[in-house]
Amino acid sequence: MTGMQRGRREDCELLAMELEQHRARWLLLALHTTDGDGLTAVQLQKALFVLGRRDPKVAGRRFYHFQPYNYGPFDIEVYNDAEWLGLRGLIFVDGSRGHSLRTYHLSDNGERCAKSLAEQASASSLRYLRSLTEWVRSLSFAELVRAIYDAFPDMRQNSVFQDDLS
Repeated sequence: MTGMQRGRREDCELLAMELEQHRARWLLLALHTTDGDGLTAVQLQKALFVLGRRDPKVAGRRFYHFQPYNYGPFDIEVYNDAEWLGLRGLIFVDGSRGHSLRTYHLSDNGERCAKSLAEQASASSLRYLRSLTEWVRSLSFAELVRAIYDAFPDMRQNSVFQDDLS
C-alpha cells in the first residue's frame, strides 16, 4: 500500500468516526446500497423520510425533520448534508439530466467510507435501507409521490400534486 492509499484510508476512517453519530451517515449508506446507481434528489429525500418514519430508533433523535412540501416530505438539511459530504469529496452530483433530475453518487473515497460505516451498522438496518432504495428507484416520480401520500397522508397537505393524486 502506498502512502497516498494509506492516507486516504486513514482519512476515511476519521470521517467514518466523525459520521458515526451524524445523520449524514444514512445519506452515505443510502447511496452505498444502490451499488453505484445513485439516487435522484426526490428518491434520496423519500428513502430517508421512510427510514426515519418506519425505523426511528435506527435514525435517532438527530435525524432529519421532514415537513410536507410541494412533492411530499422534504427537509433542506438533506441537501445541506449532501453538499457538506460533497465538499469532503465523499459524494458528487450528476446534473447532466437537468436540475430536477440531478443524481447523487458516492465518490471512490465515499464508497470506502460508506463500507466502513456499513460494517458498524446493523445488518437488518442495511437490508431495510437497501429495500427502501430499491423501492424508490423502481417507481416513477409520480408513482413514488403517490405511494408516499398513500402511506403517509399527513405529508400531502402542501402538495402541488394534491388534485392529481386524489
